[in-house]
Amino acid sequence: MFVPEIMKKLLLTGLFAILTTAIFAQEATKSSKGRPNIPGTLQLDLGINRMIDAPNNLKIGLWGSRTLNLYYFYDVRIGDSKFSLHPGLGFGFERFKLIDFDKRWSTDTVKRATPTFIVNSAGNTILQQAARTVYAPADTVSGIQKSMAIMNYIDVPLEVRFSTNPYDPSRSFKVSIGGRVGYLIGAHTKLKYEKNGETRLLKDNQNYNLNPFRYSATLRIGIGNFNWFAHYNLNTLFEKDKGPERVNTNTYTVGISLAGF
Repeated sequence: MFVPEIMKKLLLTGLFAILTTAIFAQEATKSSKGRPNIPGTLQLDLGINRMIDAPNNLKIGLWGSRTLNLYYFYDVRIGDSKFSLHPGLGFGFERFKLIDFDKRWSTDTVKRATPTFIVNSAGNTILQQAARTVYAPADTVSGIQKSMAIMNYIDVPLEVRFSTNPYDPSRSFKVSIGGRVGYLIGAHTKLKYEKNGETRLLKDNQNYNLNPFRYSATLRIGIGNFNWFAHYNLNTLFEKDKGPERVNTNTYTVGISLAGF
C-alpha cells in the first residue's frame, strides 16, 4: 500500500533537508587535511539491476536496468580498532528496462513481445504485451520504443567496515558488510511509443503488488572514496504468488560507489 501523497512529500522533504544540511555542514568545517571534520559520509551508488528466475523468460536491458542510491552514513569508530559502524538513511531509485518476454498465444505457440506490467481482474500482476496497452485496431502502429518499470524507496542501511588505515580513510583499503531495509514510496510503469505518427509517453502509477519492504544484504570493497558494491535483495520483488506467473523473483544490484566526503 502506498504512502499517501502528502506523507510522501513530507518524507521526501525531510530526508532532502537532512542530506542538504550534511552537505552544507561539510563546507563549514574543514580538518587540517582538507577533509570535512564531521562524522558522516554522503555516498552515491551507481549500479546495474538483474533478476533471478525472471517470469516468462523476461529479458531486461543491461544499461537501462539501473540503480541510483543517495545515502548519508553516520560514521562511528569502534574504539581504537580498525572497525567502524555505519548507520545511514537515504533514497533508492530503481529502474528495469523491459525488453521482451514469452507471450503464449496458444498451448504450443510462443511469441516474443515487448511487455509491461498490468494488474488482472484477479488482482495479480502479469506481463502483457505493451502494444495492447496503448494501441487501438485503427491506429497506425510504429512500435513500442521503450518500456520501463520504476520503483523508488526510502532506505535505512547499516554496515560494518574494516579499514586498513582508519586515520587516513581517503587512502585506506576498506571492506564493508551489512544490509538495508527499504520502504517503497512510489512505483510506476512508463511506455514510450509512436501512435498515429506522434511520439507519446504513458505513465501508470500503482504498486503492481510489489513488496512494500525490501531487505538486502550488502558488500562493499574499495580504496578511499571509491568502492565496488553489491546488494542482494533477500525478499522477492513482488508479494508472494502475486507476481507474473506466480514466480517469486529476486533481484540484485552490482556497481560502483563514490563517497562525497
